[in-house]
Amino acid sequence: MKNILYLILLIPIGIFAQAEKDIEPRNESYITTDLFSPFFVHYRGKYFTPRFRLGYIENLSEKTKIGIDIGYGNVNSSIINTGDKYTLWEIRPEYYRIINPNRKTLKYFSLELFYINQNEEFTTQSFFSKQNEYLTFDKADYKRQKIGLLPKFGMFMNLSNRIGLNWYTGVGINYRKNKYKNFENLRPNQFDEEHFSPYYRKEGNKIGVEFTVGLKLYYRIKN
Repeated sequence: MKNILYLILLIPIGIFAQAEKDIEPRNESYITTDLFSPFFVHYRGKYFTPRFRLGYIENLSEKTKIGIDIGYGNVNSSIINTGDKYTLWEIRPEYYRIINPNRKTLKYFSLELFYINQNEEFTTQSFFSKQNEYLTFDKADYKRQKIGLLPKFGMFMNLSNRIGLNWYTGVGINYRKNKYKNFENLRPNQFDEEHFSPYYRKEGNKIGVEFTVGLKLYYRIKN
């Protein structure tokens, strides 16, 4: 899996390495689908939150675009084994500023807002409560809400007259709220077997750093 992801990440670099030349400014909108989101893996490949993410990017001017992505996933629609029952939806509006609209590859800076809402049923798990108690349960309902802001850098690279790739990366900030309820057989755990617990094992609110890198396939709409 890691080798496949590395190969996908190298595709945009190889395309961008081709010689560029100035062209007429292009006023283009896009329909997009994220290629990484159906395979989202967290915490050393042990926890999965895949979702299908579709988007639309509207051209406003030669140097300005706005867009929105909407994602949804659950245990039934997932193409990989998640191990737990979950549902997740997200929304991601974004503002794009094209650096030079005359180039063959459109490089940009953007600002993305996002909101994620996740519900999951965990079985035979442990977690840290708001009082920092380490507890174990046979079954419980987990809810995660996360909002954040992501400054990004990316490229729109046409592969054909209509099809292209959108590579992007960025670092920002997030605010996450974790909550557990509806426990079955909740009890104290004797010791903490995890030195670096994943985010979903810690109940409560937290501000953190948000990192993203991804690749979208887009269908180009000529205006």
